[in-house]
Amino acid sequence: MKRSEFQTALRAAARVARQSEFIIIGSQAIHAHCRWPPAEVLLSQECDLYPRTHPQVAHLLDIELGPNSAFARRHGFYVDVVTPGLAALPEGWERRLKPFRVGRITAFCLDVHDLLASKLAAGRLKDLELVGALLKLRLAKVSILRRRIASLPLPSEEHKARLRLNVVLEDLD
Repeated sequence: MKRSEFQTALRAAARVARQSEFIIIGSQAIHAHCRWPPAEVLLSQECDLYPRTHPQVAHLLDIELGPNSAFARRHGFYVDVVTPGLAALPEGWERRLKPFRVGRITAFCLDVHDLLASKLAAGRLKDLELVGALLKLRLAKVSILRRRIASLPLPSEEHKARLRLNVVLEDLD
């Protein structure tokens, strides 16, 4: 999803939800951290978000902007409404959110290292590719990422994320 598409998705979400603040927990959070994100971000067709307040509008967002909506058919991308508990996130992630503003709309985006720790915990191929791309572009530091992994909520998530990070790092060599 290009930056302009991300902005379109945020404007549509604000219009439908009648909200101006959202939390972004997926790869589109990278737009808050760099002007030219890697292909792994640009190729994604979804924007993972939820309203910062009033989560009850999530169902409406899904109907109007979700993967099966007219919005998705018209634009070729969609809003994937998620819940705060969906992703394994490091302790203190809320304090590190980075605002991305589109007019009066604010998308609070995950810190790069929190995002990557979460992606390593999830462990899908596309997640590992994103981690590798962001590390290769030096948009994240391995030392900080290791600390964030250590603060994942479950020991099993931490263990898997550490192992997956080692695989990604070996691949970058």
